[in-house]
Amino acid sequence: MTVKFQVQFLEEAADFLDNLEEKAREKIYYNIKKAQVTNDRELFKKLNNEIWEFRTLFNKTHYSI
Repeated sequence: MTVKFQVQFLEEAADFLDNLEEKAREKIYYNIKKAQVTNDRELFKKLNNEIWEFRTLFNKTHYSI
């Protein structure tokens, strides 16, 4: 699988992830890695040339980074 883009977290996003429940954080990381090799509009969307929004649904909670 070819990675289509690299991910860099802002400090605030990294802090947000660090404070989540472990299983929710793992699901988000899994979806980010999945988004790097697929074109799944359910997982992410481009907000501008450099910023993307990643979305994950876990345990009936929506997470957006």
